[in-house]
Amino acid sequence: MKMNIDMNRLFLPLFLLIILGSCSGQATDTENAATTTEGCVDQEHAAELKARLENGMRGKVKFIGEAERLNSIADKMSEYTIPAISLAVIREGQIEWSETYQNTEVGENQKLDCTSLFQAASLSKPVTFMAAVRMHAAGEIDLDKNIEDYLKSFQLPQGKQTVGNPVTFRNIFSHTSGINAGGYQGYNRSLDMPSDLDILMGNDGVNSPAIEVVWEPNETLAYSGGGYTLAELALQDIYGATFSEIMKKWILRPANMENSEFTQPLPASDSNRVAKGHTHSAEALEGGWRNHPEQAAAGLWSNAVDLARFMTEIYDAYQGNPSIFSQSDIESIIRDERDGHVYGFIVNRTENDLALTHYGGNAGYRTAMTISLTTGNGLVYLINSDNGGNLGNELLLSAAQVYGWKHFPQTQAHRKKIDTDTLKALEGAYKWNDQVDLNIRYDEKEELIVLIFPNGDAYKLVPVVGGELDFVHPNTGIEVAFLQEDNFNSFSLYGQKALRQ
Repeated sequence: MKMNIDMNRLFLPLFLLIILGSCSGQATDTENAATTTEGCVDQEHAAELKARLENGMRGKVKFIGEAERLNSIADKMSEYTIPAISLAVIREGQIEWSETYQNTEVGENQKLDCTSLFQAASLSKPVTFMAAVRMHAAGEIDLDKNIEDYLKSFQLPQGKQTVGNPVTFRNIFSHTSGINAGGYQGYNRSLDMPSDLDILMGNDGVNSPAIEVVWEPNETLAYSGGGYTLAELALQDIYGATFSEIMKKWILRPANMENSEFTQPLPASDSNRVAKGHTHSAEALEGGWRNHPEQAAAGLWSNAVDLARFMTEIYDAYQGNPSIFSQSDIESIIRDERDGHVYGFIVNRTENDLALTHYGGNAGYRTAMTISLTTGNGLVYLINSDNGGNLGNELLLSAAQVYGWKHFPQTQAHRKKIDTDTLKALEGAYKWNDQVDLNIRYDEKEELIVLIFPNGDAYKLVPVVGGELDFVHPNTGIEVAFLQEDNFNSFSLYGQKALRQ
């Protein structure tokens, strides 16, 4: 199978494969952070391990011969200028505890709690998919039927699909429909929001291309937000209802996701519950957030508690316990694994452990959820900052250390010294995998090179023992190796070459 990398998701799965009642309200150890209690979950026995995670943040890489420095969540929020985190930890299939952390030195210091709304971003996709799994099980839809048999208000342009190999709900949800890859930017709240039809056709005022079937269905794994918008329209054509109403009926209410909503734009009555999104420079987005008419792909409003409930339903079903899904539903999903992915989830297999992980990123938000189907251990985070990917990676790794997960293991490396002139000579623009524009910049203060992705995420790279110019990002474990065969004018990243432009 071919694989096409979506440049809008570089900070997500590829870079972690690489990229969660009543709370105690226990304060962290820095005075600029606050916690909240309303709507949170706090199991009676959770306090000790919760405190260890709150004060035991670490990076992906442990440097051999060096003492490991642990930090608190509050310190990391200050370091990355993050206003708020909605966090839930899952243990043995139950929500162990949840918390909403706020950094009073960043943003408007909103009054948030565990019922507050964050944009779930691409975590919308698996929620949509699992709703469709329930529809299929109920005989309401056929995941393997030609999608055009369901469409009433739109005709899919002829591309690489055929009558014998059509676009279907199943290959849309598994990102193998052949529909052009890409994510969504959202729309300023002051602008009129385009319709699904406008988006699919790429009409005036739409900031994404029209959908096309550019590969033969079932051949290419290519992350496609457009495919999900096509499925969104098909479901509305089938049920004659809004997408938000469909999702409430088939997944949000059954999964007890009490504070989740697919409605776009968000009703004014809920606006005061929103954790406003923030840029890399810690500025609030204009209007606080962007609207996402592409609800199935990126339009879910939620929080860590609700998404943890969703993930525990999947775990319970896999274990054969009462759930809104059947055990055979989940087993059949796992059997459809391709290139380490299954319906958008990354499949983590470590020893005898099987875990599912999904990431998300809208403007101003970074999110992730993971659960081991073997142990029922996992975590969900939603962060209202473009800087949230770095902290999110550390949350996953640190939880793995504290709670003894087998997925997200820590790695070790020997630090190496490289002279300044050599590092500066690596600066420049590079094209990775013939698709993605990357940049290498030298940071004078840190005396390190920095790898910069199209979404603005910046990864400081530490030289390590290995090849002549090998580097690692301590927080995520991303490895970058400059290639001597090209006189160091290219580097390898995830087995793909980036060439200097």
